[in-house]
Amino acid sequence: MGVLWLFSACNGGKDTIPSAPTLTFKGIYVFNSGFGYDSFVEADMEFSDLDGDLGLGDADTLYPFGVGDPAEFNLLVYYLDKKGGQWQYPKNPLLGANDTLVLHERIKNITPTGKHKSINGDFTLVIPARPYTYRGDSVRFEIQLIDRALHRSKRILTDAIFLQHP
Repeated sequence: MGVLWLFSACNGGKDTIPSAPTLTFKGIYVFNSGFGYDSFVEADMEFSDLDGDLGLGDADTLYPFGVGDPAEFNLLVYYLDKKGGQWQYPKNPLLGANDTLVLHERIKNITPTGKHKSINGDFTLVIPARPYTYRGDSVRFEIQLIDRALHRSKRILTDAIFLQHP
């Protein structure tokens, strides 16, 4: 089960400058199934990277981008649930007590061709309302972007939302 990501408005710009990507939260929206419960959530964000080294290709399977490596995923999505007035990172109900519920993804390479590599644009994460059968009600997401040079954006925190479940 994964998160769907949609990118748009990727524009080249200045010459290549080594830098960390930036990520800005724009909004979060809950979509109802039409049957009295929620189906999915969309989180809208804006990104930029001056050297444009965002995304991974199919051949990026060796360290540090391989399975189990530190940069296997380049879009880190942490699920938070409010219990007893405190935000927590819940456990994944399908993987056992030691595995936190995360929705990390591998974004495909979106580096512009040509001399100017700076890139910016918007993207939307589409997140299921019940990932891995977990049924959080007051939830929010912590999100971070990693480029190929392993620079990390600052973590952003979405607004809290309330989900309805069947």
